[in-house]
Amino acid sequence: MTNVPLLLVSDFTYARGGRILFQDISFSLFSGDVIVLMGPNGSGKTTLLRCLASIPEVSANIMKSQSFSQSYVGHLNGLKMGMTVQQNLLLQSQATPKRVRQILEAKGLDALKNRFISTLSAGQRRQIALTRLALADAQVWLIDEPTTHLDKAAAKQFWHMLAAHIQGGGAGVLTSHTVVPFSQAKVITLHE
Repeated sequence: MTNVPLLLVSDFTYARGGRILFQDISFSLFSGDVIVLMGPNGSGKTTLLRCLASIPEVSANIMKSQSFSQSYVGHLNGLKMGMTVQQNLLLQSQATPKRVRQILEAKGLDALKNRFISTLSAGQRRQIALTRLALADAQVWLIDEPTTHLDKAAAKQFWHMLAAHIQGGGAGVLTSHTVVPFSQAKVITLHE
C-alpha cells in the first residue's frame, strides 16, 4: 500500500437546482481501500459517485493521483441493447475476444455471449455490466448499487471479484442502501 492517495476529496459540497445535496464531504482512497457511500434515497450517493467519475466534470476539492484510472458502472448499466453480450464487452474494454470468452466462462456466463442485451433479465444485465470491471485495467472501481437485481449467488460472485481486485492493489467506491458483506469497507453516511 502506498502513502499517496489515489483519490483525495476535501470539504466537497455539491448543489443542484438550488438544493445542497451534500456538504463538507472529505475522505481519502488508497490502494486496498473500499469506501461505501450509504444513505437514504435522495441523499446524494449517486451524485457523489458520478462526481468522482467526472460526470459532471468537477475539479474543485476532488484530486486524483497521476496514476489514477477508473472504471465506472452506473445504475443503468451502460449496455447497448441492440448488441450481443460479447459485442458490448469488446466495445467497452480493451480486451481481446479470447479474454472476453475466458471471463464469461469463469463467471458461468458463457451461454449468454451471443445473446442480445435486450433479451436478458435485469440480473443478467447487471452481471454483464459488472463483468466489464474484470476486463478493465482500472485501479479504482466506482459502482452504483453493485448488487441491484442480483441473486445471492451472483452477489456473492461480485464480492469475491471485488476482494480479488482489492488484494491485487485496486480500490473501490460503492453506493449501497444496506450494509455490505465486506469487512474492510469504510462507510460514509450521507443524510437527506
